[in-house]
Amino acid sequence: MTTPLPSTDRPRPPRASSWRRWSALSGLAWRESRTARRRLLLYMSSIALGVAALVAIDSFAGNVNRSIRAQSRALLGGDLSFSSRVAFPAVADSVLDSLAAAPGIDVARVTTFASMALAPASERTRLAQVRAIGAGYPFYGDVITQPAGQWARLHEGRFVLADPSLLISLDAQPGDSLSIGFLSFVILGAVESIPGDPGVAAAIGPRVFVSERWLEDVGLLGFGSRAEYEAFARLPEGTAGEAVAAPLRPRLEPERVRIRTVAQNESNLTSSISELANFLGIVGLIALLLGGIGVASGVNAFVVRKIDAVAILRCLGATSHQVLAIYAVQAALMGLAGAAAGAVLGVGIQVLLPRVAGEFLPVDVAVRLEPIALLTGLGVGVWVALVFALRPLLGLRGVSPLQALRREADPTIL
Repeated sequence: MTTPLPSTDRPRPPRASSWRRWSALSGLAWRESRTARRRLLLYMSSIALGVAALVAIDSFAGNVNRSIRAQSRALLGGDLSFSSRVAFPAVADSVLDSLAAAPGIDVARVTTFASMALAPASERTRLAQVRAIGAGYPFYGDVITQPAGQWARLHEGRFVLADPSLLISLDAQPGDSLSIGFLSFVILGAVESIPGDPGVAAAIGPRVFVSERWLEDVGLLGFGSRAEYEAFARLPEGTAGEAVAAPLRPRLEPERVRIRTVAQNESNLTSSISELANFLGIVGLIALLLGGIGVASGVNAFVVRKIDAVAILRCLGATSHQVLAIYAVQAALMGLAGAAAGAVLGVGIQVLLPRVAGEFLPVDVAVRLEPIALLTGLGVGVWVALVFALRPLLGLRGVSPLQALRREADPTIL
């Protein structure tokens, strides 16, 4: 009987779990990437500028739209507005008189026309927009004057308030006389801000504010003169503007009298801001995509330098998919770092934009962080970085473990 030979097979050690293998490979790749981190961050910095533009534009648009909604009544000057390019017809006058006679409703008229303003003290003249204001206007918001508190005195006598640019051009001071048409007025001071009017409006056409009681005595609204006629109504609290405006439109629109409510004015303004933000967002997205091309070029150079390291990882047991995943995660993390830097820069730009563009906006913008804009910027930045980096990284799947030995003999290998 033959004695069986002892088995030469030795028990195999337990196979390491996938988690441990991934941990070891990731740690090795992280340590190996120390020399390339600065270079990768430099490549990813091109992503930061595009993300900064997206975050700043979206955040600023969100802040402006929210401020418009909060100040919508002040922007319109009332709960309802009526406007016409010719004198209000009899139908419109009847409607406005009926509203003014209704309990709890206040009505104020505003007439705007162009005229030469003369400062007798300096003998200087300047074309200005004269606004004849009815008592109570604006019904919402505060008018800031210098000296303070002069707006309430406008209807007490033959007084005027003017934009600072007009007073400078006329070399006039508070207390001086200002001639408009056939009347002479006393300058009370300067209007620094009025609800609903952007500051740049004063530079385009400086304004003079007078009480409407002097409108006929000025004598400038004769046959053929051009003017804009507006009226503003303040409704009782809780009254919907559309409920009042709806039955009036069939009577006034055929007479070319336009009626606007707070909701309509708010919708028009927010729509305009959103369209502008969309246009600028496309510009920022293009800049981000151009940054992605720079990322692809940089990652391609990075991959060429890492072929030896990848071959060593393959010798240690890493599969082609594991190697690709490791370096893709590195690219995503670097993209996240670049996007985070861009988001911080975008928030800084968002804080500065109201100071730079405040003169062109009809509202006082309250700056607040917009989480959706931040998350969108981070997500788009990481996505662009990963997509543009993935194409060069795909070449790492073809790296063989033998290239660790054959690299010196065949330098043309990927």
